[in-house]
Amino acid sequence: MINSAPFSQAELLSILGSLSSLLPNDCKGISTDSRTVQPGNLYIPLKGEQFDGHAFIHEAIEKGAIGCLIQHDCLQGIPDLSSIPHIIVEHTIQALGSLAHHHRKRFDIPIIAIAGAAGKTSTKDFAAHVLGTCKHTLKTMANYNNQIGVPLTMLMLEDNHEAAVIEIGTNEPGEIEILSSMLAPTHGLITNIGKEHLEKLIDLDGVEKEETALFQWLERHGGTRLININDERLRTFAQGPRYITYALDNPADLHATWHLSDQGFAEMELHTALANENATLSLPGKVGALTAIAAASIGMACGMTLQQIAQALDNYEAPIYTGYGRMMKTHIDEIVVLNDSYNANPASMMTALETLSAMPCIGKRIAILGDMRELGSTSQEEHRTLLQQVVDYCDTCIVTGDEFSQAFDSMNTLPHSIIVADSVEQCARLVNAQAQSGDIVLIKGSRGIKLERVLEFWREFKTQSEHT
Repeated sequence: MINSAPFSQAELLSILGSLSSLLPNDCKGISTDSRTVQPGNLYIPLKGEQFDGHAFIHEAIEKGAIGCLIQHDCLQGIPDLSSIPHIIVEHTIQALGSLAHHHRKRFDIPIIAIAGAAGKTSTKDFAAHVLGTCKHTLKTMANYNNQIGVPLTMLMLEDNHEAAVIEIGTNEPGEIEILSSMLAPTHGLITNIGKEHLEKLIDLDGVEKEETALFQWLERHGGTRLININDERLRTFAQGPRYITYALDNPADLHATWHLSDQGFAEMELHTALANENATLSLPGKVGALTAIAAASIGMACGMTLQQIAQALDNYEAPIYTGYGRMMKTHIDEIVVLNDSYNANPASMMTALETLSAMPCIGKRIAILGDMRELGSTSQEEHRTLLQQVVDYCDTCIVTGDEFSQAFDSMNTLPHSIIVADSVEQCARLVNAQAQSGDIVLIKGSRGIKLERVLEFWREFKTQSEHT
């Protein structure tokens, strides 16, 4: 995430203050990675549980950094500091955010923040595509949505940008407020309120309070809220000034009816008070429709016509991420695979299962599910609930992970169509043995389970069988 955001020496001093007499000169670009430092960058070493960038300060200087920031509690571990231009700060991660905020204020353009329990990255990608058909648009790379990724994205703003779509995430109370204040968005969209990161957010009320901090910030600062009124918790925020509502199959400022094509993709009819347009997506099922209507609302809020939006929806192709997928439709021989292996929580798991259930299918529907992480004390209950419901959406379900295994063992009766696998490789062996031409297979689980490896093993087994 290389940038060339400029800061004068006077700006650095004004933004950060200094306890040092060796102020760096003017810099061009901020780097937090000594491996990719460019000449003229200011190097900001970040300190985490498993790493400390202060150990690489001399390497960054040798590569051409004009100076660095130093977290005050790391001073003692840095040799030969007297020869390095530097600024001492309380916390380097907060300093990174302050510099990014200063840089963001140089731009009078639409800045859209996207939050929510599920679907943030897909919505960000789709929305950036829609806006990108009319405006030169910056977007978050992959899912770099935390207090490091957000400021590094903001620092990539350049004079030719006409809009930005920035994903903001959370795993503890207060983070959305921090990121909203740092980003200072002009618009904000929350995809949904669902059970996520319950170890620290505790329950749905906690999730709602955390995620809707974005809406609270926008209300205080004159921004526009984009409200998904399909979500019963979010629809209560459709009041007060400056908001646009959107929905599937419900009245809203922008709403859509939809159905599945023979290929399982969503075909939509978009409606506003002034216009109607049709769009055919390259994304499957309900997940695709939900993502599209959210992205369309962002286009509408930024002044695009419904015709422009519909054309953008027609032309969208989701980015292919390495290995894992976000409801990516692919094939293994004549078997359809819905690769949604990037992450999972109860809300996104049910949406994925609904998509699987609705897909046109001449064979069996098979779900391969991995643990849903970071659910705290509710984890066993949530995994048991899903095991009780999953049979309504598929013919066979293969589950893996400690949480699913424990939930399965704790239940008295479960149908034989649910199978527990002790590894990702065994999931692949089971699906390779059971799936046939005409079947549809959903792969869904939290990032730590790495269910994308099911596809790797499965293809290996296919190749091996072809050579025997």
